[in-house]
Amino acid sequence: MFKFKKRRYIKRSTKDSFFVEEKKKRPIVPLIIIGAVFLFLILFSIVGLRYGEKITVDRATVVSAQLPESFDGFKILHLSDLHGKEFGENQKNLLKVIEELDYDMVVFTGDYSAKGADQDLWVLRDLLAGLKENVPIYYVLGDCDYTPPNVSDTSDRWKMCIMPEKDLPVMGVFREYNGMFVYPAQKYTNAAGDSIYLTSISYDRETLNKMDFDQEMDFSICVTHKPINYNVTRRLRDMNKRTITEVDYDLCLSGHTLGGQVRVPILGALYSEEEGFFPQETSLRGISKDDAGRYTYINAGLGVENGFRFFSNPEVSIIELKRPAETAVED
Repeated sequence: MFKFKKRRYIKRSTKDSFFVEEKKKRPIVPLIIIGAVFLFLILFSIVGLRYGEKITVDRATVVSAQLPESFDGFKILHLSDLHGKEFGENQKNLLKVIEELDYDMVVFTGDYSAKGADQDLWVLRDLLAGLKENVPIYYVLGDCDYTPPNVSDTSDRWKMCIMPEKDLPVMGVFREYNGMFVYPAQKYTNAAGDSIYLTSISYDRETLNKMDFDQEMDFSICVTHKPINYNVTRRLRDMNKRTITEVDYDLCLSGHTLGGQVRVPILGALYSEEEGFFPQETSLRGISKDDAGRYTYINAGLGVENGFRFFSNPEVSIIELKRPAETAVED
């Protein structure tokens, strides 16, 4: 007969018997951070792009002893780089800004349509039609308006002073509104009989002599599309040893840079074609003055080229010409 050996039963604890897998916790904090960053980027992009639609007015003052007294307080409306951009129907949003401004002359510095797109000239017509009547209009061309058939200057100096070999549709549009092509030079005489001059970078002796232009005494504005990027004093010294080949101007008006159409708050413009990443502000927009007392004003433009404006406002500019304040003479 078999005998079964009794074994003592030892109760195992629940802790030892069951292995309960804890529910994985979701990474709430990282998700919140990611969401916040994503939301910030969206808002940052929206705000940056809205800047690209809000037109601003930049004002600058040029003081020169060569300015005739009757021109003291004379204001120039400077517009540039429209690139076919529409600001509302018939440019009503842009013209609403301009209508509130006081100006005595209008100067355009090129790039009126997208490259090769003459249909954009209706946008220019709408703008010209809305300007004040009986105010003189002067203009030059940009590289998007005309490219010379044989461009050998690798420094892109031709963009500063573009002289077309034939009449262009855009020039016809300006003529419709009595716009005058600046080159080789133009003389503007006010009601008092005093004059100022608008010129290219080249000294056209025959034209300027007919206008009785005195480079040392008269006030001149050099109008270019691309800003002058060389040392003017050195160039005048080197090139004018025997004959005058370039104008020693008092003020240069230009555009082309779009003010750095992609910008970041605090850091400024990200890139410039001429200067690379994070270029100096004075090479992109606004007013500056060299050691010889010449002023340069660069308009940040209205439209865009190959992309969009980001934290870069479309801009119209008012340049006020002033005589130096008289110095009090003590007895």
